[in-house]
Amino acid sequence: MSYKRIIGIVACLGGITLIIFAVHSMRVISNAKNEVANISNQMSGNYVGRRISNNMEYGASEYDTQVNICLYSGIALALIGSGLIFFCRKRK
Repeated sequence: MSYKRIIGIVACLGGITLIIFAVHSMRVISNAKNEVANISNQMSGNYVGRRISNNMEYGASEYDTQVNICLYSGIALALIGSGLIFFCRKRK
């Protein structure tokens, strides 16, 4: 087995791991946003409640960009790894 193929396998597994992590994180963030929305609806009656609600919504959305970067880089890494596995195989 060539070293390029081994690098491809490692890259593919790393990409799949990143995708799984990103999907799990998206689910956690979505649940947090739903909880914040439920609490925000109850607190939106006064000025202080709206300020707290806005801060909570910002906190729930704080990691969206990082999770998306993780997802896209996982997809790219899995594709690159798959390409290395496919194109670096021994031909008979």
